[in-house]
Amino acid sequence: MAPTGAYKRAYFNLPEPELLRRLIDGTQRDVVEGHLGKELYCELRALAKARQKRPRPRGQRVYILHGIMGSQLGRAGPGRDVLWVDPQAIAAGRLTELALPRGNRLRPLGVQTFMYLKLKLALECAGFDVRFHAYDWRQDILTLGRELSRRLRADSTGPVALVAHSMGGLVARAAMARDRKRQIARLIMLGTPNFGSFAAVLALRGAYPPVHKIALLDHEHDPDTHAQHVFATFEGLYQMLPDPERLDGFDLRRASSWPSSGPGLQAARLARCASYRSRLAPADDRFVLIAGIDQPTVTAMRVSADELLFEVTRNGDGTVPLSLASLPGTRTYYVAEGHTELPSNSRVIAGISDLLTRGATKRLASRHRLSKAAPLVVRERDLRSTDTIAHDWSALNVTTQRELLEGIVFPGRPARPRR
Repeated sequence: MAPTGAYKRAYFNLPEPELLRRLIDGTQRDVVEGHLGKELYCELRALAKARQKRPRPRGQRVYILHGIMGSQLGRAGPGRDVLWVDPQAIAAGRLTELALPRGNRLRPLGVQTFMYLKLKLALECAGFDVRFHAYDWRQDILTLGRELSRRLRADSTGPVALVAHSMGGLVARAAMARDRKRQIARLIMLGTPNFGSFAAVLALRGAYPPVHKIALLDHEHDPDTHAQHVFATFEGLYQMLPDPERLDGFDLRRASSWPSSGPGLQAARLARCASYRSRLAPADDRFVLIAGIDQPTVTAMRVSADELLFEVTRNGDGTVPLSLASLPGTRTYYVAEGHTELPSNSRVIAGISDLLTRGATKRLASRHRLSKAAPLVVRERDLRSTDTIAHDWSALNVTTQRELLEGIVFPGRPARPRR
């Protein structure tokens, strides 16, 4: 029997226990496999079955922190109204409900498991006691750090480790700044934008690929509307703008640094993000960074004739340049992988297990040579999608649904310029 529209809508928001049950018993395998992809489905099913046979983990407690857009947002309680990410809610124009402060009524309801479940199950099979930590990625990073700090004190009595993807690494550092007793024994960051990312610039300008993917579903709003009235209200996004120290003094925290054309930004939010990095924990012997490399990445930008120009090189993971991920004093490993795929890369997961167990790994490179190739200069207008036809979600096959949803939820490589 073909799945109903309601089932297809609910699938993406299945709580972890329900998804695990479907993986183990094979319930509606054709749909689940279609949305996950055959390779990931088989990996997750094998891991779920292996985890089921193991006794309760007795190893170190490990918390996994997702990246931006990596948790469900909605209203808990009967009916469990999930707004992010529900494709039919987006199609109905409800994405504007995410805008702050109105959207403060929404709460994180869980991690997007189809991105991070492989990492969790693999570490559990290795004997670690693993928990997800879902947070509201729209909010101020320092506030999110306080929330994480409170949780660690409340439900963990011994030392813990944090494995943090992307923005999650900044939340972890905010918590570590408050960790005077060094309860956090290890922080492993995956592609964390320690000095920001140009992806934040693109998102605030409505030129980021996931913003355009959203517009392909939303029948009510265009990318500029989402950028100016939704994403421009997210405090955490402003805080991830590239640090002026890494831009030769070009300060994106000043409204005058931005082109006068295009989506407008909130000057007050720009000003507030100026000092937040000084309140994150500096690197010490607990810090490890796993950085993706050799992917086409925006690594520099400038303003010319009231237009943003971006330089694309292979010195990054497709979202975060190596120059903005690297944190002085942090032991760093390198892998030729994209930002989105870092948490599910098998070599990376094996390396994380080594680092948690022994404090070092030989599975990942400890050195990297920067590419000296001339950058490709891309205009902001070339990163804007020309596809403006809204898709009918219910009419798409599961493969197309998966590809469209992955492009929305998990930031990937910058769009190729049109020729």
